Amino acid sequence: MSIENKTNDNYLNNLKERHYIINLQKNRSLLALIASFCSLIIAIYAIISGLILYARLGESPIDLFQYFTTNANIITAFGSSLIIPYAIDGFRKKRFYCPKWAVLFYYSGTVYTTLIMIFAVCVISIVNPEMAFGGNNFYLHIICPIMILVSFLLIESYYSISVKDALRCIIPVFVYALIYIYKVIIVGAENGGWEDIYCFTIYAPAALSFAIMMAFTFLIALFVRALYNKLSKYRINKLCCNLWNENVSEVEIKIEIFGLGRYIGKRENKSYATLPLDIISIISDKYHIKKEDLIAVYTKGLVDSVF
Repeated sequence: MSIENKTNDNYLNNLKERHYIINLQKNRSLLALIASFCSLIIAIYAIISGLILYARLGESPIDLFQYFTTNANIITAFGSSLIIPYAIDGFRKKRFYCPKWAVLFYYSGTVYTTLIMIFAVCVISIVNPEMAFGGNNFYLHIICPIMILVSFLLIESYYSISVKDALRCIIPVFVYALIYIYKVIIVGAENGGWEDIYCFTIYAPAALSFAIMMAFTFLIALFVRALYNKLSKYRINKLCCNLWNENVSEVEIKIEIFGLGRYIGKRENKSYATLPLDIISIISDKYHIKKEDLIAVYTKGLVDSVF
């Protein structure tokens, strides 16, 4: 076989092995949609089942909101619902993107439901096994949190959750704990407050229980953060590995970036333009091309599609 034929064969093989950026992004929207939709359905079911149970017992459904499980599922439902529109939009643009604040809302709900599961297993089950695992509580305290945690970890964003983010996301727990102490200790059940359903004032002073609970919540937030950040790093490395091989030329990369700009430009609102800095940064780092150069090429493609 001649050298020319071998060169042509190698070129064709390289083309077959290459994956275009647009194609690499197509599964992320589907995965995000399935994961967020599953969390939304799980959380809504948990809320509605509790409301129905209270209605059947003849108790006020409003009293159900004294349970942290109900409030956690409301936040989870809200957080996961924020992802769905971006996932649907990702099908049209073949590029999944959602703002970090939406991911953090989802992260918050995941931390709270994980807290519920661990607290039920480690604390409630010792004091009151029926309350921990009896009837519908097994779903609320075990099955639901596990499924939500898995669903959250399936959301493929390239964000890194910081320790500061983790602290911000446990603020609702802090607020709930203050309300709980007020309703249980200051008001009291005999005066229309809440029963000490979590036994915070029985085995230790309220201040100590409060401090332990907040520290416990923060540790869980750090645990979920570590899992998510590790997966995000893995996905970035996987994207780098699935891009073109090291022999691809700078010109070919810029042509692909130009094409990406044209593709997105045709499907964006003409009033504003999206700049996929996450993808551009990954390609820039891998192939040692200046970000400014890639942004300029992408912008040319974007402008070319508009005018």
